Amino acid sequence: MPNSEQRQGLISAYRKIMAPLVRILLKNGVSYGEFSEVLKNIFVEVAERDMGMPGRKPSQARIAILTGLTRKEVAKQKGTLERGDLAEQSNLNRVTRVLEAWHTDPEYTGAYGIPVELTFETIDDKLSFTTLVKKHSGDMAPRAMLDELLRINAAEVLSSGHIRVLMRAYIPQSLHPDALERLGTVGRNFVTTYEFNMEHNAAGATRFERVVYADNGLPIELMPAFDRLTRVKGQQLLVELDNWLSAQEPNEKPGHTTSQRVNTGVGIYHFIEED
Repeated sequence: MPNSEQRQGLISAYRKIMAPLVRILLKNGVSYGEFSEVLKNIFVEVAERDMGMPGRKPSQARIAILTGLTRKEVAKQKGTLERGDLAEQSNLNRVTRVLEAWHTDPEYTGAYGIPVELTFETIDDKLSFTTLVKKHSGDMAPRAMLDELLRINAAEVLSSGHIRVLMRAYIPQSLHPDALERLGTVGRNFVTTYEFNMEHNAAGATRFERVVYADNGLPIELMPAFDRLTRVKGQQLLVELDNWLSAQEPNEKPGHTTSQRVNTGVGIYHFIEED
């Protein structure tokens, strides 16, 4: 268990993390009462999932002790979890997978890796937008996927009836449900990497996590140049990594079982300290 100084440092770190998150909530009319219910739910979920003995989940009384909640409150939050009232949206992931596949799947790219223009329905056994969506989006209907790509200007329908993709990555607009899901996913992925590194601090055991910054600040007139450099170099690296990951996709064959798959990736962001 951490000592009092470590606990205080941990709370201080969480205060820094929470400040911009609370600012987003207040700007969009979410009260402390609403958010506190979410926190209670998360405390119960994590305590039940991660704080039990090997092969055994903690009891309701044990969860109450760990979280500081009453048994009645624990039971209420467990009921919320079992009903799935706080289930996450998955539309963002499906749209992202289709756009990435359209740029990386060899079946849907032509010369020099350029995405091919597709008919909506399959004609003469040729690949189509429908086959792309069925292969890479999970259970989303092809027509619903096309409507979503057209809505976000990620694709267009040509006069010939073919569909052309216009972007490789989907960055949703602010406050769209997909943007909110992205906020949760990006934040969670970064914090879980930092948590892992805190617990595996032996040399060579940590995950890659590095930061570069101007020691004495950057003159404000150079900010546009730095922004352009970050976008160009960051996008080049992400495309290279994305192409490598796509090349590792399993080639399913009848009767062949692939090895266990792990969800993994790399994120790059440009920060500015507002204070």
